[in-house]
Amino acid sequence: MYKLIFPNGNEQTFESFSQMNEAARLLGGEAKRISAQMYAFVPKK
Repeated sequence: MYKLIFPNGNEQTFESFSQMNEAARLLGGEAKRISAQMYAFVPKK
């Protein structure tokens, strides 16, 4: 499981890296690695 953490403190888990990456892209940002399976959502400017 991969966890994506948003700037407002919300979290969402995904079953695969590709699902998480696609969700971040569709939300207008990208996923930056924090640890093995934890990522932070970074909005694109």
